[in-house]
Amino acid sequence: MKKNLLFATLVLPFLAMGQGPKNAEKFGNSTVGGPQKVSSSPTTVDVTSTDAGKGTAAVNNAKRGLITYNFIKVGSTYYDLQTNASIGRRVMLLPDGTVSVAWTTSEDDAYTKRGTGYNHFDGTSWLTVGNPTKRLENVRIGWPSIGVNGNKEWVMGHDAANGGFVLSSNSAIGSNTWTAGSSNILQQNQRRPIWARVANSGNYFHAICSYSDSSAPGDPRAPQINGVFAPMTYSRSIDGGVTWDKQHILLPGYDSSRINSGGGDEYAIDVRDSIVAIVTGDQLKDVTLWKSTNNGATFTRIIVDTFKYAPYNSKKLMLDTPRVCDGSVEVIIDKNGYSHVFWGVSRIFDEDTTNETYSFFPGTALLAYWKEETNTSQFIAGGGQFDRNKNGTIDVSAGNTATLENGVVPSALKNQGISSVARLGNTSLLHCPSASTDDNGNIFVSFSFPLEQDVDVNNVNLRDVMIVHSTDNGDNWAAPQDVTQTVGYEEEFGALSKKANGFVHMIFQMDQTAGTNLQNNSSADNNHPTAINDIMYAAIPVSKILDGSIETLWNASVEQYDANKEVFVVSQNYPNPFSNISDVLIWLNTGSDVSIEISNVSGQVISTQSYKELGAGNHNLSINGEGLSAGIYFYTVKTATHSVTRKMTIN
Repeated sequence: MKKNLLFATLVLPFLAMGQGPKNAEKFGNSTVGGPQKVSSSPTTVDVTSTDAGKGTAAVNNAKRGLITYNFIKVGSTYYDLQTNASIGRRVMLLPDGTVSVAWTTSEDDAYTKRGTGYNHFDGTSWLTVGNPTKRLENVRIGWPSIGVNGNKEWVMGHDAANGGFVLSSNSAIGSNTWTAGSSNILQQNQRRPIWARVANSGNYFHAICSYSDSSAPGDPRAPQINGVFAPMTYSRSIDGGVTWDKQHILLPGYDSSRINSGGGDEYAIDVRDSIVAIVTGDQLKDVTLWKSTNNGATFTRIIVDTFKYAPYNSKKLMLDTPRVCDGSVEVIIDKNGYSHVFWGVSRIFDEDTTNETYSFFPGTALLAYWKEETNTSQFIAGGGQFDRNKNGTIDVSAGNTATLENGVVPSALKNQGISSVARLGNTSLLHCPSASTDDNGNIFVSFSFPLEQDVDVNNVNLRDVMIVHSTDNGDNWAAPQDVTQTVGYEEEFGALSKKANGFVHMIFQMDQTAGTNLQNNSSADNNHPTAINDIMYAAIPVSKILDGSIETLWNASVEQYDANKEVFVVSQNYPNPFSNISDVLIWLNTGSDVSIEISNVSGQVISTQSYKELGAGNHNLSINGEGLSAGIYFYTVKTATHSVTRKMTIN
């Protein structure tokens, strides 16, 4: 059983924990995992230390809260835990410019109707069929991946109770008519494989997963294979998921020579044509990439970041607090076939060889990156870039790095007036990278981070989703920019489409309480009650990320906003042609009044529609074509200083 203990040092609190997989799947009202104790010291990060990261420090904005971004709500869920560590494949940019998204949803607050939430953006409009929390399957499923094969989409999620996965597909891209598989695939007798990441290239489907472990009577324990407890395994199908010619194999070098145990969600996968890239990492293992150039027939292992104490055992002293991976990893393949790997950074420590525990720093704030083409690594975000009050520390609540202790909020926190905890598994302050790339050599990486001066009712800091980017295929990186910029709300689990097309496409989960009900709620304290969480979509103009103007909203005055209004039409109005109403999705660089003018081919303005005081970000606007005769028309979306004109057809 895990043994957990939290104690304090000068600046960064440590958490001691035992070996074993980090299983955070919740069954009923209990969470798998051991008890935890919390330090009474507040959590700060010394931004003058070597963990301060690289890049330009962000400037504190005294006017924070005057300007916030607006995004499109595409779904809801009572089940608010989208991952234990690494972000899944939840957003698909399709070749025709449409977008599909998936997430773990639940229609009820007891999570009995948990399944896959789905929505599709057909160019300007999202599906609005039924309850936005509605699941695709009629059995309890979680952790879906989404993809496309031919003219159909698929989702694949796990059956946590029985192990194995359910593969579902719809009748056509964008259709809300789905058929779920009649039986679990990749199921194993007396084992529970779950937490999959799945990606495909045509009929070649590639899946990685781990195993749930339970000591409850009658429940199966996780297996030990090649000396590794609950390992990550790889499976492959060459016929679109109907049959699997490789099932739960261990990749080359994945054995006890460097690894003791696997764990849920500490891995990521990307597929591009015949190339498959798989990465895994955790506090007690290397960050390792396995790459195949022949559709998964063979793999080559590359150790991206070496854990100097591998394989770890409790008899090894670790007094130098080495930097390690916190378990949240990401990999993406660029157009030239090279892999790019990202991970959240932690630090660990062990001064006692008489027990099975070690310690880690939950307050570490660094994002690490490795580039395959040059075999080089660097830190691309962290530390002082988030010191918005410029006092030399990141001032966030001790609740941000704490967990429940024996099922309740630690008394040490309550004595400080902090009534909640908010850590995601054993990840660090900066965690959950998700990557996107385009054909111009631009790379975009999102992650979440708790903000100074923005706390919830429990006095715990709320998270925003940030983006850091490179314009030269990863050689150099700009300072992070805060994409969501809300006050009083937490944005977490940001997921990007692997492909960007002039816009970076992202979904994230949003509510008003720091942390999750699934990992952070105490039934005795009721500090994080079950509530609806919104799933939000953003289409962010690449040009605004590249010129840094997303983050400048923190620093500009209201007058500067008014002098620099811009509007971007994300895509053509839809439907088009149409007869009555058509929709168009726009991005506003800053808050503004907006109008839509309809004119004929002679340039005569026929009608004008006005929208008052729209905030910055995404908005769906309706174009009213009622009463217009059939023919070609133009619509112009206008702010005070900027306009975009597109052609439309009335039938």
